Amino acid sequence: MRLPRRARLPLLVLVPALALTGCGLAAELEREADPARTSRPPSPDPSPTPPVPEAEAAPPAPESPPADDAGAAEDCPASGFRAHAAATDAAMGLRVGNVIVFNCGTKTLKLKGYPVLQVLGTEREPMETEVVEGTGRISMGPEDPGPSPLVLEPGMSARSTLAWRYWAVDPHTGSGLGAYLRVAPDGETKPQTVEVADGGLDVGEGVLGTTAWQYDISEAPPERS
Repeated sequence: MRLPRRARLPLLVLVPALALTGCGLAAELEREADPARTSRPPSPDPSPTPPVPEAEAAPPAPESPPADDAGAAEDCPASGFRAHAAATDAAMGLRVGNVIVFNCGTKTLKLKGYPVLQVLGTEREPMETEVVEGTGRISMGPEDPGPSPLVLEPGMSARSTLAWRYWAVDPHTGSGLGAYLRVAPDGETKPQTVEVADGGLDVGEGVLGTTAWQYDISEAPPERS
């Protein structure tokens, strides 16, 4: 007996529906058989974190170099002395100044005689100034007491008086002005270059007289035993 045409239509519609739900049904059956099974695959293990390298050890600090002279105190030249020079005006063209050496070290300094000086210009160039021992060639210059042995303990100083006659100085170039002095307490000690305070030495190519070293204090120190 043949069914009517209207009764066959629902069968044609059900076949695609079962085909679409077949995969879902199979998955559901597997979950019922193994409840612990998850639908998503396990995540892969994370990549191991590379170890942090240990900090390199810092190099040891360099040792301070030893002092050039064991007898020199801190901030004191290896020679053990510091120099100072200054100039002042005097009447009738006479100029008077001084140079001082100070024992800034830890050893005793011995002096006898006159300072060893060289006059330098504004650019620290040597000048044609004649430096002489004594003040006899300087008209109206101060008296030179003459050399005598001096003993400078640490903290003591000695002074030499400078005398010269005025020499014209070019105000534009500074020619004729001794702006610096190279100073040594004797002929064996390394000199120092110091700036001349209070205007410099307007000595030009003239003569610079010096007195012998004297104690730069009101009274001489007691004699050593």
